[in-house]
Amino acid sequence: MSATALAQALEAGRVVGWIDTPFHDVHRKIRMLVGGDPSVGFGLSQLLPTSVDEVVAGLNDLSGWDFAAGEGAGEGVRGKSYVSPEATVAQIERAAYRLRLACERSERVFFGTGHPTGPLEMYGRLAQEMKSRGVELMRIREGESFDGYVGGGRIQYCGDVAVVSMSGDLVHTHSAKPMEFLFSGGLDVGLVVGDHGFCGAALARGIDAVAVVDTNDPALVLAHTRRLPIWPILCDDNRPSVNYHAMTDFISARI
Repeated sequence: MSATALAQALEAGRVVGWIDTPFHDVHRKIRMLVGGDPSVGFGLSQLLPTSVDEVVAGLNDLSGWDFAAGEGAGEGVRGKSYVSPEATVAQIERAAYRLRLACERSERVFFGTGHPTGPLEMYGRLAQEMKSRGVELMRIREGESFDGYVGGGRIQYCGDVAVVSMSGDLVHTHSAKPMEFLFSGGLDVGLVVGDHGFCGAALARGIDAVAVVDTNDPALVLAHTRRLPIWPILCDDNRPSVNYHAMTDFISARI
């Protein structure tokens, strides 16, 4: 698949282009981060203080769009935010290079996601692709409970991808606590692939991360701005799994 075909496929699936992530929520989360709210910090509180201008500048750089100028106002795009397909494809190409390097080095790699839907299938397929090319996939503390959630939380794996469960259900989470629990149990890797607090907690320790980043994930945007070892892929991070198939195939062909 060519870069042009990938851009077209991702835009058709609303993974990029005018995405459903609300413009007002992007700015709300940025203000929350600036105010020190840990719910949007992804374990990266050491990057504070920051400013709205710094985070918006980083988001503009990643998205190829001006998030300071105003939300989409045309028919069908009112209130939405925009991500340049070409910008995201360039990020995917850089991320694929980092994944290929992990294969060539036979690195220890960990996959973890706060999304029990959306990109979970993509992570699972990439994990298997990388395993077949020599990486060691890390999988520890399976089924163990950790503190920090009302009602408790448990580490589970879908394939070789870590997720969080509560009362038997997989849950959506931004928290870094699951990953911090894994690090406290001896997780030792050279690369983390995933999103949210799984990548944030890794970056806080100086570990490389290939991270799917939505426009309302300001802590990971700030990590990019501050030149932490992140390979971000900016896009809508909660589309149907099939909408990430083109991205998965594109990356797999390059690793």
